[in-house]
Amino acid sequence: MRAVLFDMDGVIVDSEAQWKELEAAWFRELAPGWTSAHDERAVGLGVEDLHRFFVKEFGVDIDKREFLAHCDVTAKKVYEQRVECSEGFLDLARELRHKGIKTAICSSSPAHWIKMVVDRFSLSPLLDTIVSADDVGGRTKPLPDIYLEAAARLQIPTVECLAVEDSALGALAAKRAGMKVAAFRNGANDGQDLSVADFELGGFRGLSVDKLAARLRR
Repeated sequence: MRAVLFDMDGVIVDSEAQWKELEAAWFRELAPGWTSAHDERAVGLGVEDLHRFFVKEFGVDIDKREFLAHCDVTAKKVYEQRVECSEGFLDLARELRHKGIKTAICSSSPAHWIKMVVDRFSLSPLLDTIVSADDVGGRTKPLPDIYLEAAARLQIPTVECLAVEDSALGALAAKRAGMKVAAFRNGANDGQDLSVADFELGGFRGLSVDKLAARLRR
């Protein structure tokens, strides 16, 4: 385990639940047939992928620029005001850094959304790289491009990387990249099928590098 790559939404911060709370009414306005099952299918999608999902699944007629602008407004509320950093994440990230294990954020979110989280929680000193949807031409999860790009930047073989993911799409992307995967259970993603993961984590609290490595070796 020479690198640990973290998804952002639902892993580093509790944003998945915040998005659902703030956007539930709008989603149902756009698509009256929207259900909790669609919520689960949307977890892990990039924002442009979400727009395509609405168009393909429901035939929603909304301009992509209008859709993205609306989501940008919500993103500022979510990331600058509402989210909390997952308990224990900062301690683990500091220990990883101290022990020379590379760290990264690998997210299907736009770069400017990730920056809001990085700035708010002062994450820059704890990260070796950040890869967003913008860095891979929108080829987001479940495609492996985000994780492949991160491994290339870190100059570490993918087989020596561990990805931490809370969504089925994200876990599949990391597996397709040839990485080990820790499924992160955050209390709000019980509906996600994370069976492709190598093991599950119930949170970061009390999780040391040694404990993480031991889980990986089982």
